[in-house]
Amino acid sequence: MQMSAEELTVLLMLKRYGRMGRYSLSAVSGMGEGVVRRVLNELRSQGAIRVMKGGAELTSRGEELLNNLLRGLGIDEIREVTKFSQVFKCECKRCYVSVISRSINEDSIVRLRDIAIKNGSDAVLFLKFVCPQNRFLILKLNSYLDELSQEAAEELSKLGSISCNKYTIILCGGENYQLIRSLINVVISI
Repeated sequence: MQMSAEELTVLLMLKRYGRMGRYSLSAVSGMGEGVVRRVLNELRSQGAIRVMKGGAELTSRGEELLNNLLRGLGIDEIREVTKFSQVFKCECKRCYVSVISRSINEDSIVRLRDIAIKNGSDAVLFLKFVCPQNRFLILKLNSYLDELSQEAAEELSKLGSISCNKYTIILCGGENYQLIRSLINVVISI
């Protein structure tokens, strides 16, 4: 089942924040209120959310849809991280890390970076967790993340799905929706 970046964003926001109304979802996600209303109606018709007084909340069917979608995209884990705005030296409001189950060819880094930026990210970093060093190698730069920021490396080491030779993508920018859309377009382009 193909799901849009808008639907994925709403599902992720409801999972993270719990019950939310469409105005709150619009403010948190960065999508217009009309788009949020349309997406909520689509998700309700699929049984992914329950709408009640006080807003919408994820159902067990919604959790299942979210997990299946992420798995279908090859995403093992996605979460917001806080220690990367100093790595990128940007005014980014938020950053996401995604652990993916696909391999990233180092020759395609520039193309993937361009896709990420075109789709709304302000900054992107591609990393590989290498063993036995147990460190994050920054692809294309051939240096380690902890050489740039010990705090960022420690934050990533807490990822539940990280293991030897797994790849991660860090995306930073202004709005949740732009970052999710950017991530989806990068992952399907790998």
